[in-house]
Amino acid sequence: MFYERRYGHTDDPWFRIGTFGVSTTVFVLALGVISMIMWAVEGAYGPLFRHLILVSDDLTLRGDPLGSVLEGELWRLLTWPIPNEPDFWTIVLFAIFYMLGSQLERLLGRWRFAFFLLVLTIVPAACVTVLEALFGFEGVAAGLRMVEVGVLVAFAANYAQARFWPGIPGWVIAVVVVGLDAIQAIGSRDEYSLILLTCTVALALFGIRAFGHAADLTWIPKLSFGPRVGGPQAKGSFRRSTTRQTNQTRGSRLGRSQQSREHLRAVPVDETKVTPEIDELLDQVASKGLGSLSARQRKRLEAHSKRLRRQH
Repeated sequence: MFYERRYGHTDDPWFRIGTFGVSTTVFVLALGVISMIMWAVEGAYGPLFRHLILVSDDLTLRGDPLGSVLEGELWRLLTWPIPNEPDFWTIVLFAIFYMLGSQLERLLGRWRFAFFLLVLTIVPAACVTVLEALFGFEGVAAGLRMVEVGVLVAFAANYAQARFWPGIPGWVIAVVVVGLDAIQAIGSRDEYSLILLTCTVALALFGIRAFGHAADLTWIPKLSFGPRVGGPQAKGSFRRSTTRQTNQTRGSRLGRSQQSREHLRAVPVDETKVTPEIDELLDQVASKGLGSLSARQRKRLEAHSKRLRRQH
């Protein structure tokens, strides 16, 4: 219901499995479900988990080095939200991500929403990696939780008054969730998670504004994420279309004016019946007064009045 077709976006699925459409939201959740299955198959913190998470270069797991982006494993910048530990709260997180993500995908369109998720994944990971190299921050990031926070913030920014159960506004939920995560990171002195959280929230707010939404958040600069509907080409097309419509309108008005002049010439001077022209003049006088008549119109009306008097 939040989808706006005026932006020319499409919320069609990427592909279908039978009659089931696989959207960006569904695809991301499917990767999370597969990761939980692999957790069971290979055991906790198995080889797949170790090679997907985002981690500092000097951390180890059970005595084994994990590897990191700084060691050349650049794919971790993209894959860290995929591995999710199987538990009840992960399922709750998936359900929330599906509900909010589906709404945002309808709003933005599948291409923009996919790009939005990529930005929420890669940019915070790149930022924390750079700061790790500069200041030696240590930490681990894995799972969809942080990306879900970004989706929640973007949703609440655009639909601030949308109600969550039991009637709590969306912006309140977003503030509480972000606030709790920030307090936990500060309390545990986890700079790594705090940087990820700060970057994610900032990108979510700037991103939803850049896509032309969250109009009430005027304090957030409106950046550009590439060509949008209404760019220079669209404006030029609009001007050309408007010019054509204006010319057509002017032509039709000139045609009607010429027809009126020809009609006036064809009216006999001695005609005493109320002609369509006289009828229009009388209506004009009744609605706007005698002052609205031109000199020529007034002469025609006076001539008609004189003819009527001579007849009677």
